[in-house]
Amino acid sequence: MTPDHAADRIEIRDLAARFTDAVNRRAPEDLAALFTEKGEWHVPGVPEAVGREAITALLSGLLGNFPHLVQLTHSGHVDVFGDTAAATWYITESGADASGNGFGFVGVYTDDLVRTAEGWRFARRSFAFLQRTRSEAKARWYPHPRAAG
Repeated sequence: MTPDHAADRIEIRDLAARFTDAVNRRAPEDLAALFTEKGEWHVPGVPEAVGREAITALLSGLLGNFPHLVQLTHSGHVDVFGDTAAATWYITESGADASGNGFGFVGVYTDDLVRTAEGWRFARRSFAFLQRTRSEAKARWYPHPRAAG
């Protein structure tokens, strides 16, 4: 009989939700803690980040370029293989730079995960764009009520 791994899939879904929450709260250290010590985060157009310190620095740098940002995680699926797993998540993101120039995109994260003493963590998280837009439209932005710092 094959184990159903339902509890593992729930924990991994929570991990992905916490990633999005850390981005929206502008909390780089919280985001980095979701990775293994030597975890990798790959985002197109920027050098890959390996390790929690590099992941913290990468998110800090990205947020510095975009004072307004909202990420939403949509559907996804998780496949568990004992103490490792693979997952795919679709996201949208919208934001604006310091001048108010807007952007939006749709993309996909593909994840390799590992069970650790801390629980499930990202060993490798890779993002790919599926669609991107830019706009000059101005929008009104509001801070997250639990924003870091």
